[in-house]
Amino acid sequence: MIRPDGSKNLAFVGQYCELPDDVVFTVEYSIRSAQMAVYSLLGLEREAPPVYKGQFKLRVLLEAFVALHEIGADHGVQSLTAHV
Repeated sequence: MIRPDGSKNLAFVGQYCELPDDVVFTVEYSIRSAQMAVYSLLGLEREAPPVYKGQFKLRVLLEAFVALHEIGADHGVQSLTAHV
């Protein structure tokens, strides 16, 4: 909740609010929560940019797998990620 119910001039931003489907300690989170607070307080009918869903991107998943398993270029992984 960015703006408490009934509030006319108070909104929470950054780590002091909770946004669905987002991670608190990122710059994008802070910016998105500030945008939402300003839009709400000014009565604007706008929405903040959508949350990036990297966990559903095949390239991101493959790069994370490679990094976690310390697989190097000597196993041909660079060529795999280049074609995904």
